[in-house]
Amino acid sequence: MNKLSFAFSLFLLGSLHLGAQAPIAAGAIKLGKPQPAVVTTPDYALKSGPVKRSLNGNWLEIEVEFETKAEEIDEITLDYTVMIEGKLFDGVVTHVSIPKGRDHYSVMYISPRSLEKITSGRQFTAGSIQNVWVVAKKQGQVLDTSAMKNVAIPNVAHVAGLLLNKMETPFAPLYSDRYEAIKATK
Repeated sequence: MNKLSFAFSLFLLGSLHLGAQAPIAAGAIKLGKPQPAVVTTPDYALKSGPVKRSLNGNWLEIEVEFETKAEEIDEITLDYTVMIEGKLFDGVVTHVSIPKGRDHYSVMYISPRSLEKITSGRQFTAGSIQNVWVVAKKQGQVLDTSAMKNVAIPNVAHVAGLLLNKMETPFAPLYSDRYEAIKATK
């Protein structure tokens, strides 16, 4: 009987401990409206080494502000989908160590060369963007969704790999205090 009581006590303690760690649920994150913008490649100057001619191209930047209501979120994944000229482009970024509060930002980019390919060489402008959707997830569970225009994602083919997180672009060292930390990839 003592062994059974001991096992039951351990079970109760474990249950209480797990209950104290409130799971992140819908409503723990509130996404703002995605804000697309056309931005120019940052210009860096080298003090040594060869000088190579470079063109500063136009990037698509998609920024979303969000608020967290949980005390701290160890990890949150944002799935981005962008519609340009009837085609859908997907990208994913995972942010880590997000404290409770407002003024949290996430950003994704599409490079000038990719935009050139998407538009078949035509000039890319902000008007080329038909919609942007962002979905916040924690371990696959949808916590919130937001879109530039309140319409469902159309049922057309998706292209992955063209949306880049900040660390995959020349914008990586910029605005480090504005954007949430990105989980390192292996």
